[in-house]
Amino acid sequence: MRFDPRRFVSGRGLLVTVVAAGVIAGGGAATAFAAHDDGPGTPASPSGGASPETSVTEAAAAALKAVPGTIEEIELDGDDGRRTWEVDVLAGNGGLRDVRVDPRTGEILSNRAARPDDADDDDRDPSTALRKAKVSAAEAATAALKAVPGTVTSVDFEREDGRSGWEVDVTGRDGIERELFVDAATAKVGTDGTDEDDD
Repeated sequence: MRFDPRRFVSGRGLLVTVVAAGVIAGGGAATAFAAHDDGPGTPASPSGGASPETSVTEAAAAALKAVPGTIEEIELDGDDGRRTWEVDVLAGNGGLRDVRVDPRTGEILSNRAARPDDADDDDRDPSTALRKAKVSAAEAATAALKAVPGTVTSVDFEREDGRSGWEVDVTGRDGIERELFVDAATAKVGTDGTDEDDD
């Protein structure tokens, strides 16, 4: 059978060609949409990439399985060129562990004793207040997401004005990053402010 180019530009051949092109284009559009739509409540991350497949609560659970204890801080970090959940865990023996969790798979990438220079610059010892906290890091993240639906990128235990709580960074569905304070005793959420550190 000989190839006749006139068949593809006239009559039924044209119709078949147009339909086939539409299916290919439509499939490509659907594929592109599927690659960028992570479902409801999972917007693009602040860095422009897709949100992590492993949520903050899943990363926290993975870290605590590796190191039983209490989470002091968890943050989605990409400073070294590779995004990871960095989790500081106050272990049951009192030592501080630095656990890294893969945000795509939830696997533990590293688990090491935190170096002294990993600690905050101030001289606070959060261990007593942290162990007394009724609200965990994961629970604080959940409370923050109820107030501002989106993606949690950081949860950090803090003591402010004589009270303990969690500082939670949430990138809302509108793309705006907000810093919330979740009370460590009541899970009450306050200070819905926009993070303007990026100026």
